[in-house]
Amino acid sequence: MSILNVEKLSFSFGDKVILKDVSFRLLKGEHAGLVGVNGAGKTTFFNLLMGNLIPDEGSIYKASSANIGYLDQHSKLEEGYTIENVLKSAFSDLYLIEKEMLEVGENMANASEDEMEKLLTKFSNLQETLYAKDFYKIDSLVDNVARGLGLQLLGMDTPIGKLSGGQRTKVKLARLLLKNPDLLLLDEPTNHLDKEHIEWLSNYLINYPNCFIVISHDENFLNRITNVIFHINYGSLNRYPGNYEKFLSLKDDEEKRYIEMYNKQQSEIKRMEEFISKNIVRASTTKRAQSRRKQLEKIERLEKPKNLPRPSFSFLSARESGESVFKSLNMDIGYNYPIIKSLSLKLSRGEKIAIVGCNGIGKSTLLKTIMGIIPPLNGKIEMGNYIFPVYFEQEIMGGNNTPMDEVWNDFPQKKREEIRKSLARCGLKEEHILKKMSALSGGEQAKVRLCKLMMKPSNWLLLDEPTNHLDISAKEALKEALIAYNGTILLVCHEKEFYESWVTDIWNMEDYIYR
Repeated sequence: MSILNVEKLSFSFGDKVILKDVSFRLLKGEHAGLVGVNGAGKTTFFNLLMGNLIPDEGSIYKASSANIGYLDQHSKLEEGYTIENVLKSAFSDLYLIEKEMLEVGENMANASEDEMEKLLTKFSNLQETLYAKDFYKIDSLVDNVARGLGLQLLGMDTPIGKLSGGQRTKVKLARLLLKNPDLLLLDEPTNHLDKEHIEWLSNYLINYPNCFIVISHDENFLNRITNVIFHINYGSLNRYPGNYEKFLSLKDDEEKRYIEMYNKQQSEIKRMEEFISKNIVRASTTKRAQSRRKQLEKIERLEKPKNLPRPSFSFLSARESGESVFKSLNMDIGYNYPIIKSLSLKLSRGEKIAIVGCNGIGKSTLLKTIMGIIPPLNGKIEMGNYIFPVYFEQEIMGGNNTPMDEVWNDFPQKKREEIRKSLARCGLKEEHILKKMSALSGGEQAKVRLCKLMMKPSNWLLLDEPTNHLDISAKEALKEALIAYNGTILLVCHEKEFYESWVTDIWNMEDYIYR
C-alpha cells in the first residue's frame, strides 16, 4: 500500500530545472533516505510534498487518512512557553477530548435518567479513545523523548526564549516525534545532536512503526535507519533498495554500466561516421552510405556522463605563531551565569584539537569566549604572540546578498574573477554565485563561508560544526584541507568519523563540568 504517490513532477526556479518528470512511490513501512549533493533539490522536494511550493507540472497524492509531519529547520516556536509546554502540545487533540469527557462528566450530575444513559455511553467512548491513543502515558512518552534528545538536561521548565537555535531545533524534533505522524519528513535531524543523542534517534527511527524520509549527509546514520534510498541527481530521482552502503554499491555498478554503454555507442557512431565519410562520394557505395546515415540519424544518443565538480578547500598560511597559542586560568564561561567553571586550558602551536561533549554544555560558548565575542565571567585568558585566527561560526547567513557580494564585501581589494574562481573551487557553480544567500541550501551557504575563511591568511582555525549541511564529497575535501593545514586547529564537531584520524587531542567538555 502506498502512503505517497508522486507522478511526473517537474519544478524550476527561473530557468534552473530542479526536478524533471519525477515519479515516486513510498510504500507503507518504508524508512527512506533522500540523498544528493548540496543544492540538488532535496529540501525543495520536501516543500513540494508539504504544499509550500506549487509544482510546474505533475501531481502529488497521499493516502486519505495519512498525516505528514515535517521537521523544518526554519520554522518558529512560540515564545512564552516552556520546553514541557511545547512537547505536550503534540497531544493537543487528546487534551481537547479529555476536556470534552470532563464536561460530559459534569453534565451527569444534573442529567435525567434518559440523558444519563447517553452521557455514560459518550463518556465511555471518549475514555476508550484516550486509552487507545496512550493519553494516560503522555508524561512517560514526553519524558522518554526529552531524555533521549538531551532536553531534560536543559530543564523542562526552561522558557523557549532562553534556548539557542540548536536547542530549539531539538525541541521541534522532539515534538514532531511525539506526534507520531504516518509520514515523517526530517531535514538534517542530526545537526545540533551529539553522539549519544544521534544513537538514541537512530534506535527510535529503526523501530518507528510508520514511514519516514530523512535528508542527511551522515553516512553511518543513514546506514542504520534506512531500507530504501532515493537519489536526486540532475533533476531526476531514482530509487535504490537497501541502506546507504547498498545504494553506493548499486549506483557505482549503474554508473559503470552506463559509461560502458556510452563508450560502446560512441565507438559505433564513430565507425558509422567514418564509413559514411569514405563511401558517400563513390557511386558504387553511395547507397550503402546513405542507408548507414539514416541508421545513424535514428540512433537515440546517450547523454555524455556528467562529472560533478568536487570542492577543493585550502587555507592560506600566515606567519608562524609563537609556541603558546592560548592559555586560560580558572576561567568561567557562560552568558548570565557560568556554564563551566575554572577552565584551565593550554593550546600549543600545531595542535589540532576536537572539542566534544553533549549539546548545551558550552562548546560554542568556549570558542566565542576565546575569540572575544563574549567575555569570560571570571578568570584569565592569555593569547600567544603572532596569532592570526579565523573563525567559522555555527550559523545560517541568509539575506539578500549574493555569494559574490558576501565575499567582495570582506575582500574589496580582490578582483571579481578571483572571487568567482574561489567560489568555484568550493563547489559553487555560476548559477549559485549570483543567487541570493537566502535562496541557497545550508550546504551551499556553508561553502560560501568557508570560501571567505580560505581567502584570509591564518595560523589558527576555530571551527564550530563546519560539517553541518555539507554533502559527503565536501566533507571529504574539508577533511583533506584540515589535515594539510600547517597551523593550529580548534574544532567543534559531533561527527567522530570526520576528525578521529587526524586530531592530536580531544577536549571533552563533560570532563570539565562533571569533575
